[in-house]
Amino acid sequence: MDIGQALKRRREARGDTLEEVAYRADTDASNLSRIERGMQQPSVLLLQNLARALNTTVSEIYRELESGRPGDPADPLFSDMAKMQRYFRQLSSEDRTVVLEMTQILRRRYRQAHKAGL
Repeated sequence: MDIGQALKRRREARGDTLEEVAYRADTDASNLSRIERGMQQPSVLLLQNLARALNTTVSEIYRELESGRPGDPADPLFSDMAKMQRYFRQLSSEDRTVVLEMTQILRRRYRQAHKAGL
């Protein structure tokens, strides 16, 4: 898998169109399409913009490439995370804080249950 394929997998898993991601990354859809098809390599700046538009980091994309184990879009967790990212971005700052606090509470409950052997 190359960088273009990794970007495409992430874009499709999020349910974003070429146009949506390209707009957020300050490029055009045809440019992004060429990158995804491996016909063109993105500049460092464009790669940073694309990663940001996909709500990830360049290092996370490269980590996926180096591991040879991309996040599987067929995996329900991968799909759920993409949905959560879309919903989270639409929330107000105050509501995002509430969601993060709820997540921390759930994580603590999980750890306590796991320690208790439940």
